Amino acid sequence: MKSDMTMRKIAGKLMRIALLCSLTACTANAREQLPDTSGRFVRYAGGMSVRSEILGENVAFDILLPADYTDGSGKEYPVVYMLHGYGDDNTAWNDKWLRIESKVEELEADGLEPMIYVFPDGSNSYYSNTYDGKFRYMDMFVSEFVPYIDRTYRTIADREHRAVVGYSMGGFGAMVLPMKHPEMFSISVPLSMSFRTDEQYMSEPQNGWNSQWGSIFGGVGSSGEGRITEYYKEHCPFYQFIPENKESLSQVRWFLHCGDDEEQLLIANDDLHVQMHEYGFAHEYRVGDGAHTSDYWRNTLDEVLPYIQFVMNGGTDWQWTDIVPDVQEVELGEDGTFASAAYSRDSEAPATAFYIVYEGFDDSLVKDIISIIQRGITSRPYMILPCDVSEKPLADWMAGYESEYGIGGSPEYRQAAAFGEGGRETFGCQSMFSRLYFDDADLTGGNGEVQAIEGIFYYIGQTDDDRFCRDMGALYKSCKALDPDGADFEYRVRNSSDDIRKSVLEGVEKMKPEIRF
Repeated sequence: MKSDMTMRKIAGKLMRIALLCSLTACTANAREQLPDTSGRFVRYAGGMSVRSEILGENVAFDILLPADYTDGSGKEYPVVYMLHGYGDDNTAWNDKWLRIESKVEELEADGLEPMIYVFPDGSNSYYSNTYDGKFRYMDMFVSEFVPYIDRTYRTIADREHRAVVGYSMGGFGAMVLPMKHPEMFSISVPLSMSFRTDEQYMSEPQNGWNSQWGSIFGGVGSSGEGRITEYYKEHCPFYQFIPENKESLSQVRWFLHCGDDEEQLLIANDDLHVQMHEYGFAHEYRVGDGAHTSDYWRNTLDEVLPYIQFVMNGGTDWQWTDIVPDVQEVELGEDGTFASAAYSRDSEAPATAFYIVYEGFDDSLVKDIISIIQRGITSRPYMILPCDVSEKPLADWMAGYESEYGIGGSPEYRQAAAFGEGGRETFGCQSMFSRLYFDDADLTGGNGEVQAIEGIFYYIGQTDDDRFCRDMGALYKSCKALDPDGADFEYRVRNSSDDIRKSVLEGVEKMKPEIRF
């Protein structure tokens, strides 16, 4: 017979086993599916799935976990849901083009904090419920998928630590999910968001409309205004970013990004930016050099992911730039003009007149603008000529300079960079120039009634809080509309800055690669 002490030891052991089993059961209920750490830890896991009772099918997803996820600390992490485009699936973000794992590793090496990245299969749903209720993807996402991720992985399970990023159709999802459920998500980042203005939707080819949008938002077989259904309006940003919804939608931080070489999507994205700006919806907006490509979307993450971290850490005033103005000492004439080494008043070779048109800039700022413009261009005869239109009209400046220096004389040999209020006079004289560079420029007083001229190159640059954004967007659209192939142009939108001087020089540095003499 065992002693009392032995029996007490056995009883204690059984109690500890029971307690351990109880704790294990609780953990299993809280975290239903933990990564297998029995072998080498792999950050990126593919081929995962969760059963959806709403859809009646399994929903596939991939996931990228933090490098320190299995260090035993029990740390919880923010979550970024990353949505793919039409025709892609959950594997697209880490294919040979987007390579999200290596991009995250690059940014983490530069200080990006660890987050969990989730890549769900969105089918071709536009991440929305269909109008007839037959495929309720959005309901699945917010009531099944997000809670499953929170139960299964060590997430910080609140809206302040959930962001949604998506490209193309996924860009629409990244917009519409927080737009319809601001209680679930705090950050929305649509990249090259696939959506249309009403005019674009009404003119879509019938087959494309029926399969891609009508089947989701209603109006299959319809044309014209019949496509703009009430259900569509409930999901269309143009109908939602209105003053009546400002309190609700202002809970979310919005960051729109689109390339200037897009076929049609930038028109809709740009119009939405103007609407949000004019109705006072705070947001970030960028237009970069690029098209509807994986390279463009991958490059956006250099700012997007640090932005998400900044907001999740409580940041409010995002100040970021990839532009470092290269200002060097430059020698000017007594009247503030700059002549290239190749320029001579007596030379028979024609010299280009490059006008800087502004209102009220101080001399040191103008000198720095000239420094950036002339940098590296030594073999061409040209002069850079400052024109403060608060002193006299641009036409008078031009007449005086061209008479004194024997330059310009025809559009081929005239160019201008215009800033702020200097834009209106410059745009009014646009037929006198071959290349025009506008930055945060007033072209029409902000009414957007502009018309580009074929044969002129336009550089359109602005900050995302530019009060003349309607003018600048309208010039872009006018360039796109010119026959047969549109005008020659480049369009850029960068982050705004509280430092006006810095902002101007960043704008000049941004336009610098497009300057030709």
